[in-house]
Amino acid sequence: MDYHIEELSNKNASDWKRLCEESNEGNFFHTLEWKRILEQSYNFHSHCFLLYRNDEPVALCPFYEASINGVRGLISLPDSDYNHIIITDQNDPLIAYHILEKCKEIARENKLLFILITTFNELTRDHFSKYNPLPFPLGGDMVLDLEKFSPDKIWNDNFSKQERKYIRRFENDGFKIKELNSIDDIKMFYKYYKINLEFKNATPYPFSHFEDLLKTYSSTEMLLTLLYKDDVVAGGQLAFLHGHKKTMYLRYLSLNRDLPTRYHSTWCVYWDCIERASKMGYSRICFGRTPPYSNDNHYQLKEKFGCHYEKEYSLIFPRSHLFKIGYNIYYNIYNFRKKYVSR
Repeated sequence: MDYHIEELSNKNASDWKRLCEESNEGNFFHTLEWKRILEQSYNFHSHCFLLYRNDEPVALCPFYEASINGVRGLISLPDSDYNHIIITDQNDPLIAYHILEKCKEIARENKLLFILITTFNELTRDHFSKYNPLPFPLGGDMVLDLEKFSPDKIWNDNFSKQERKYIRRFENDGFKIKELNSIDDIKMFYKYYKINLEFKNATPYPFSHFEDLLKTYSSTEMLLTLLYKDDVVAGGQLAFLHGHKKTMYLRYLSLNRDLPTRYHSTWCVYWDCIERASKMGYSRICFGRTPPYSNDNHYQLKEKFGCHYEKEYSLIFPRSHLFKIGYNIYYNIYNFRKKYVSR
C-alpha cells in the first residue's frame, strides 16, 4: 500500500472536515475553527497533518507545540476536552508507525523534547505501545447520554430529594437564567469565572480569549448563560454546540463563591444545560475533563447526573535521554502522591 503524509492546507482542508464529521471519534475540538482558537487565543504553534493510504485519508493528526511543567514537546490537541488523534482503520498497525515517524521528524526539526499522542482506541494504543513509550496518567471526560438518561429520568431516578431541592431553591427564591447577548453580561460572566478559577488555584484565561470565542462562534455554536437575581449573580456556563454530532460541550463554569452555603449554583446551571440540550434534540453532553477516580468530588457530582467516564489513552515518547530520566522521576512522584491521597 502507498502511504503519504500531507500537512494541513487549503488544498486538503475538505478531507480534514470530512474525517472530523464522518468519524465516530471526531468532535468539536477537531474542527478547523477550534484550530484557529488554539493558534490565535492560546498561541500554540500547530503541526497538523493528514495521513493518506492509497490517496484516501486514514488519519487526522492535530499536533501542537506545548509544554508540560516547562518542558516543550509535541502534543495532540492541548487545552482541549478531547485531545485524541483520529484513525479510521484501527486494524492497520502501519498507520501508527507513519504517524510516529512524522512526529519524530517534527520534534527533531523544532528541537522538541517529547511527543505526546492520545487515542480513544485500545487497539491503536497497542500499536503505538510497540515503540516503547513512557507511561502517562489516564485521562478522560464525563459524558451524559441523553438517549439513556432523559431529564425526567435523571430528575426522578438519579436525584435525591435534597438534590432536587438544590435546583428548585433558585427558582423559589426568584433567580432566573438568561442567555447572554451584551458585552456587560459577558464581562459579568467572566468576573465570576475568574474568581472560580482563582479559588481553585488555577490560572484563568484572559478576557481576550472569550472575545476570540465570540468572534469565532455564532449563537448556534456557542451558548453563554447567567444565573442571576436582580444584581446578584450566582453563576453561569459557557457551552459549545456541535449540531452535526448532536453534542453539547460544557467548557467554562462561572461561580459566585460568596453566596450563602444554602445555594449550590453548579446543580442549577448544569440542570439548565441538560434541559436545553434535550429540547434541542441533542444526544450527548460532555461535562469536560475529570479525574478518573470515583472518590473525586467532581466525578461524583457529574455521576449524579448520569454521566459515565470516557477514557483516553496517552503515550509519551521521549526525544532525549535527560528528558526520559526526569520524566521517570516525575511519574514516580505522581504515583506516590496519588496512592498517598487515596488512603
